[in-house]
Amino acid sequence: MKMPLLYKVYKVLRTGWKRLTPEAQKALRDFVASQKTANGYVNAGGLEDTYYEQFGRILEAVFSPVRLLCMTIHLEVPETRGRGTVYAQFFDFLEKERRLRRPKDIEISVPKVLTTNAVCCLLSMRHQVGLPVDKDHVDWLRQRQDVSGGFYASEQAPVPDLLSTAVALFTLRLIGVPVKDASAFIQAHWRCGGGFSPSVLDDYSDVEYVFYGLMALGASCKY
Repeated sequence: MKMPLLYKVYKVLRTGWKRLTPEAQKALRDFVASQKTANGYVNAGGLEDTYYEQFGRILEAVFSPVRLLCMTIHLEVPETRGRGTVYAQFFDFLEKERRLRRPKDIEISVPKVLTTNAVCCLLSMRHQVGLPVDKDHVDWLRQRQDVSGGFYASEQAPVPDLLSTAVALFTLRLIGVPVKDASAFIQAHWRCGGGFSPSVLDDYSDVEYVFYGLMALGASCKY
């Protein structure tokens, strides 16, 4: 049985974490700690949010691997993403694998509108269950990479962003497709106070983008 996809994500996050200097690791730990309340983790608006709780719990295990043994995460797609989408299917896929079930019955539908996030969900699920990936989808994804190394969220997106870059780098690495170096792009999104910004147009961070920053770092590592 293949290693669950969520654990593959975790390994990439750990690789990204190890690439940081001790000073950057401390800043990141302190920032994540500042996002936690007595009841959970907060979103970018400072409100407790079960969706952000998932990212916070995984990051705790990234910082302290011993916590991975007792980590319990209820994976859920945010309501704003919509049920029945490939994104929701992806969360369902991760949850079934986490529960040690073979997700043979999972629906893997082709999104009507191609976005980087949706195509990455599609490609990674098909690869994980041993189905061939569509070359056209792979080519579409590779074409979303900017000269800076970052990836655009869609054909209409004005600038590349960290989320799209992280999931694209992870997915293309997963399926064995080479990409241009993105180290400078990722570095440009690091915030001195700890955390990563969503794009160069933003000046904030949250636990979700810490997650994507570490994923991008780990997936861009050559080894």
